Amino acid sequence: MLRLDYLLKRSLFLSLALGITITIFSHDSFAEDDPIVVAQGSKSSGNEVMKAVEAGKDFKGMTKEEVVAEIGEPWSKDSTPVKARYDEKWIYSCEAKDGLTYDCVYLYFMGGRVINVEVL
Repeated sequence: MLRLDYLLKRSLFLSLALGITITIFSHDSFAEDDPIVVAQGSKSSGNEVMKAVEAGKDFKGMTKEEVVAEIGEPWSKDSTPVKARYDEKWIYSCEAKDGLTYDCVYLYFMGGRVINVEVL
């Protein structure tokens, strides 16, 4: 009987702790700090960007404006800087034959210019 009493108290405590945590840390409390921006109405297909890179197109050194003019807006932009690697990362999504989308091309910027291109 002592064991059952202990389990009931513990489950009550865990339920209260979970409720308080959810109340304090609701998903809205972090929305303003989110550094990842999803482009609305993106005009670019990652499949086309991937084909251009594989065909030998070199994006290194291009400005953001030149990239947008050349291949369009990315699906999302991550402005969380990685020290000494990049200031911003643009992510282009591809569509597989089965209709699923996945992130396939990454453009890394430092000082407003492309410094690296990664194709998955």
